[in-house]
Amino acid sequence: MTRPNTPRYILVLVALCLGLTAIAAATSQRAAQPTDAPRAWATDSDWYGGKAEWALYDATRVIYGQPRAYEATIFTNKQKMDPSSTTKASGRGGVEVFKHNVSEVAPTENYDYRFITTSFVRTDTLAPYKLVASTQEDCGATYHRFVMDGNTVDAREYSYFPNEGEATSSYSAPRNLAFHDMLTLTLRNYPFDDPKTMSLDLIKDQSDTHAVSQKPNDARVEYIGAERLTVPYGEIDTHHLRVTHARDGGTTSSDYWFADDHRHVLVQYEGPYGVTYRLKRLEWWAYWGEPRP
Repeated sequence: MTRPNTPRYILVLVALCLGLTAIAAATSQRAAQPTDAPRAWATDSDWYGGKAEWALYDATRVIYGQPRAYEATIFTNKQKMDPSSTTKASGRGGVEVFKHNVSEVAPTENYDYRFITTSFVRTDTLAPYKLVASTQEDCGATYHRFVMDGNTVDAREYSYFPNEGEATSSYSAPRNLAFHDMLTLTLRNYPFDDPKTMSLDLIKDQSDTHAVSQKPNDARVEYIGAERLTVPYGEIDTHHLRVTHARDGGTTSSDYWFADDHRHVLVQYEGPYGVTYRLKRLEWWAYWGEPRP
């Protein structure tokens, strides 16, 4: 019960202080996010050297119930995007992004399966900007496209399979929006020197020939520990992260190993659809105009 002689303005101040204290407590308990301020790897001057980071992997993907061996290529570079068309800017203006291009061709007894997924991630915040994924095989082609328009996610896809076809959706982006396909880039920003659990609103892996859910699900990122791996590239000290997520491509978790150095390149990966990557080569290459090194 409030005493009659307590001034009203003091009660207001007390309530305000209690509210601010609660907000501060909630903020202090907030999990770290991949979109926290870009760290040293993202601001390195090498990104402005006129070439792309080229990472080549020995890879597998399960198709027709069997793991198929092939090479996967991941190109990463910085470029400017035209916000009106969400394509590469032709002039000096635009939004600076990381372009993260994953290219895979997996052979089978019948024909090759082709997967290409291109992520565009803002360099100032590491927030999603755009994602385009397509699959092609001799029976047909499927594509998935997401564009972040302010706080809105605009999603479109087309699957050639019966009863699937075209689908579109638009919804408000949740606070911790992330794409599974972007994590091979954005998790390089994880605070490896001060590990924390991250909470994500995660959109599923889009490298599927079928329609894929366009809406996010709860996921979390946990630090498993420091590990020394032997991959085709050699022996590398790494940090091991595990993402626990909704069932996706036959699994409910994906594992990432990033190099324990200032660039934190992806060294090894195990994820949906039986996909694995093991680093075998790492170079800087202007792949759009130079012969392969």
